[in-house]
Amino acid sequence: MRLAPDALSNRLQKGLDRAYLIFGAEPLLIEESADAVREAARARGIDEILRFTAGVDLDWEQIGTMGQALSLFATRRLLEIRLPTGKPGESGARALMDFFEEADESVHLSLIMGRTDKSIQSAKWFKTVESVSTSIEARAVTPQQLPAWIKGRLAAQGVKATPGAIDRLAYYSEGNLLFAAQEISKLPLLLGQHTLDEAMLDSLAVDQARFSVFALVDVAMNGQAASALRMLQGLKREGTEPILINWALAREVRVLNEIAKDLSSGSDRRKVFERFRIWRSRERCVGSALARLNTARLGELLQQLAFNDRVIKGQATAPGGVWAEIERAILLLCGIKVIQRKTALNY
Repeated sequence: MRLAPDALSNRLQKGLDRAYLIFGAEPLLIEESADAVREAARARGIDEILRFTAGVDLDWEQIGTMGQALSLFATRRLLEIRLPTGKPGESGARALMDFFEEADESVHLSLIMGRTDKSIQSAKWFKTVESVSTSIEARAVTPQQLPAWIKGRLAAQGVKATPGAIDRLAYYSEGNLLFAAQEISKLPLLLGQHTLDEAMLDSLAVDQARFSVFALVDVAMNGQAASALRMLQGLKREGTEPILINWALAREVRVLNEIAKDLSSGSDRRKVFERFRIWRSRERCVGSALARLNTARLGELLQQLAFNDRVIKGQATAPGGVWAEIERAILLLCGIKVIQRKTALNY
């Protein structure tokens, strides 16, 4: 039986299954599923949980022994095995298949993997393990699904939020589910009985670098160069990593470039904004940037951001360092022409 992570809780309430196969593309959901199995095991009297990682501290030949020989005081046991590569090798595959034939019924197994491709899922050992396990597939939460996921997460924490706040939190956390989960977990204590709206979200987030970086992006997209540069200097003083700022700028400019291309071909603006998930709270700054920047300017900006990335990684050098290059990118995003370098970039 293959379940989504959000269905695991109900399954565990009915009892503990013999084995669990946990895998997928979303690390947060994998870890939360593994935690849920572990907690359910303890709640049902399993007082011996043995945890191993293949390639680190696991001897596959001992799996059979651990599945049969209980300790003097334990009556039930959970073996938790992490398989980072998704490939147990010949000995591991044999040990896993033998486990279900030879292990004592009082011994449970939790096999934790990461992303698994078709070749892994079609392997004999995987099919055998899945056929006798409850499998949990932690699929990646897509950008389209993220607002609904956040809404459900907020509800589970007892937090009421406006659609605008949900959309804004989705924008802040896209690509990082762990960040979203961490921020949501703080809200019950910070909000009390208040409903979370956009203004409150921004006020709660004012001291957090990730939120501040996205606020910087929005200010630059509005063309507020002086404010954007002040914010950049503040982030620099606070020790914010330049890679986070450059990533946020690049993500936004790539989207702007695609939107500009669609609009130039005659596509309907409202439909384009919907397709690229431009929340209503951000339509103004996105529209402002599009009014200033054509595809040629956006292409120049993407080149600048790509160069910044190489400087950050030590693959290129620039006279003023990466912070000066990020300033150039922000000015370009604000629609300000910057002085061309007198010498070619050092790649």
